[in-house]
Amino acid sequence: MPLYTVSSRAPIPDTTKRLMAKLIMDVHCGITGAPQTFVNVIFSEAVPLKRGIAYDVLMGVRKGRTGQMNNELHNTLFKEIVKLLDTSPQMVEMSMIEVPASWIMEGLHILPEPGEEDKCEWLKEGHG
Repeated sequence: MPLYTVSSRAPIPDTTKRLMAKLIMDVHCGITGAPQTFVNVIFSEAVPLKRGIAYDVLMGVRKGRTGQMNNELHNTLFKEIVKLLDTSPQMVEMSMIEVPASWIMEGLHILPEPGEEDKCEWLKEGHG
């Protein structure tokens, strides 16, 4: 967690996928302070999206951050993904789902609450 699912009507070139995964990781970690090892990006192609939409990005993030932080994360990623894909903003749909940290496991460990990563012993030991 976070889990970003990028769905598209048409294939996305592998180079663009790598750039987008790094972009998502960098923006997410830069804004939230989450460790890079938490960020997961999945690409699904040939997805029948809503009419007029070429790309759909579903952001699954830990619940507990401020609305301001979530808005900054959403808006920054939206702008940067549109630019990376060289497409119109109307072709991209993006939404966010917040999930309680206690519902999420990474490497058999329950994730800490947002902002409490430094208190997490298993992360300090390099198991993230």
